[in-house]
Amino acid sequence: MKKILFVLVLIFITNLGCKKITNGGGLCACSPISYDTSLGLVIKNSADVDLLNPKTTGFLDKTQIQLYSKDASNVIKQINFDIRQPFTYTNNLKMDYYQLVSSDISHQAKSIDNTFYLKLGDKLYELNLKVNNQMVEKLLINKTDAPKELPNVNSQYLSSIYTLKI
Repeated sequence: MKKILFVLVLIFITNLGCKKITNGGGLCACSPISYDTSLGLVIKNSADVDLLNPKTTGFLDKTQIQLYSKDASNVIKQINFDIRQPFTYTNNLKMDYYQLVSSDISHQAKSIDNTFYLKLGDKLYELNLKVNNQMVEKLLINKTDAPKELPNVNSQYLSSIYTLKI
């Protein structure tokens, strides 16, 4: 009796711990990995120094950064963002810069005509995004194409990271 109870408890715990993606079709370990659409922005100065890195003299603290949109009445709506640390994606691919990341902005970008605002200290930038499926295809900063940080990468996640030089 104890063995049967133990097996039932084990099956119950395993079932709760396994998160199956319903549209994946496979078992939990075989479910596809999906990434949320997000914009990544590396902010550098003209000498390619990472301005989001706390070790950089004069770096931009999160409190000095604002990301927002305006509605039809010019009411400001703050957009959530985070500062992501450098990371290693694969053995051969490494992101050496901190990034400003926001999935909220990419969800709100219905077309490239939607304008968002990025305030870095006392400088204001206009952002326009073209989002297609799970990827930010294009970023305009002050109506100019922003370069991709890793232009030759074949990954939806990494190809949504852009560079802003100030």
